[in-house]
Amino acid sequence: MESIVKLNGKIIEFSQLLTAEILFHKSDFEKSFLESLQRWKSSDDSFSFFTSGSTGLPKSISFSRNQLKASAHLSIGALRLKPQQTSLICLNTRFIAGKMMVIRSLENSMNIIAVEPSADPLKEISMDEQIDFAAFVPYQLQAILESTLSTAKLNKIKCVIIGGAPLDERTRLKLQALNGNVYATYGMTETITHIALQKLNGLDKQDCFKALKSVSLSVDNRQCLVIEAPHLPEKVITNDVIELIDKDTFRWIGRFDNVINSGGVKVIPEKIEANILLVFKKLDINNRYFIAGQKDAKLGTKVVLVMEGVTPHTETAITDELKKSLSKYEVPKAIVFVPNFIETQTQKINRTETLKLVEE
Repeated sequence: MESIVKLNGKIIEFSQLLTAEILFHKSDFEKSFLESLQRWKSSDDSFSFFTSGSTGLPKSISFSRNQLKASAHLSIGALRLKPQQTSLICLNTRFIAGKMMVIRSLENSMNIIAVEPSADPLKEISMDEQIDFAAFVPYQLQAILESTLSTAKLNKIKCVIIGGAPLDERTRLKLQALNGNVYATYGMTETITHIALQKLNGLDKQDCFKALKSVSLSVDNRQCLVIEAPHLPEKVITNDVIELIDKDTFRWIGRFDNVINSGGVKVIPEKIEANILLVFKKLDINNRYFIAGQKDAKLGTKVVLVMEGVTPHTETAITDELKKSLSKYEVPKAIVFVPNFIETQTQKINRTETLKLVEE
């Protein structure tokens, strides 16, 4: 049975995909989505993707059709997705996360509802619409959970995957009330999206990532994750510092390229950020933030807290509270504010470019 595809509320016949005219007078998302359908239905064997650019300049990577199919079927099996279920596509399909949602859906003969990427894509979905599978990035999930109506729609989705950036503890706690299965994903363009999942809610929730079938894990001398899998063209050496629990289970610690050497002591920003969240919850601070290193005459590099927007709390009041939860090496030596964080095209915080705003 042919899949049913609904794009921004309009049914798209698969026979129409063979005509170029369908791409005329469409939004950028509609064109990208339709092109993704066309290409997967074509005989093309090579597909190129750009990395997100969150840790450097975006670069192009190519994969074969068989490699993409293998990745899609690993996910389909792990998430127990069924043919004729309905998937929601609300990610940018010019990047691999959105394109792989298209490929998984087509490979598994699923129906597709595609809507323009936005902070709360469930606003565009009718309460009567049944969705079985959806993928969101953290900022979308956070916006959805702020709306009672959208949360009710989210609660009807059987399987949700979250990727692109770590989820904060506030959001994780809200997920516990959901009926469907919610997973954090670990992956990147180089690994053809996720190669590991972490169940975030329910009685079987996990505190570590579990590799998908046939994926092999190890660490290098930096304690960074190394990934091997039959569907990947080569071994992927990441910059993610992890704790390897066993051969297919790991706990993510932070990015090696974010590690700050302050006065000879190495501190991991992501570890500090997790502790700051608890302090900010107590102070009722909802600003986005991150920890970074700044040049310092005495320490070489000092730890600074970069915050978006403004807060009624003074720097001294915030620092005094942080001292109660952080070691002396982790306490920020300064707190700096920027009006708006710079983001990548995939809505991740671009720490490097945002930090330049502080240094200018």
